[in-house]
Amino acid sequence: MITKTINILAVLILLVSISGCIVVKHDDKVDDKPLILNLSPQPELTMSEIMIRSISGDMIAYLPRDWFLVNMEETAPTDVIAVAVNPEYSICVVFSLIRKGDKIDELFAKEGLLGIARLSLERRAKKTAASVHQIGKYSTITMGPRNFSKYEYANADNSMNGISAVYKSSLDEYYEMSVFSMNLKGIVLPTRDDIVKVFNSILTTVQY
Repeated sequence: MITKTINILAVLILLVSISGCIVVKHDDKVDDKPLILNLSPQPELTMSEIMIRSISGDMIAYLPRDWFLVNMEETAPTDVIAVAVNPEYSICVVFSLIRKGDKIDELFAKEGLLGIARLSLERRAKKTAASVHQIGKYSTITMGPRNFSKYEYANADNSMNGISAVYKSSLDEYYEMSVFSMNLKGIVLPTRDDIVKVFNSILTTVQY
């Protein structure tokens, strides 16, 4: 049991690092008009009462039932707010703060959340040479008064698939919520539909 816990923690540390270090290949010409999605405000999964809350209290979200928070033992990057996994250890969600640079508000004023999503990906590309690529185009999600910019990605052999959404709070803080698969030995890898269902369900609970 101890060995398994150590192995799971090691994988989580790696995945959290990857979630902040994604190499992206994208074509700006095809992303100028992102797809607009209007999601149902009702989660597809049954949600729990476990709350994710930002330090400043300007963002909250909830986890699906039976999911649990992971103690990263002070090994997670400082911008990570919370990490949680499903009971099967096959899907992980990471909430993080997008730290501001000198021109991030200027970029938001010019390009909106799409610009923040692109900036986030560019920052990650500078941190690592990992072979993770973007899948498809950016999309804009609208749920009532809340807006998000979304993108998908995978690693070279598609053993890790993920979806991230960026958003801006009422206190002008920028956040990211990422859901991705975990490639642990002995587990059944989730499908893209599994990832999408978790992503959509958690996103419906995000308040900012």
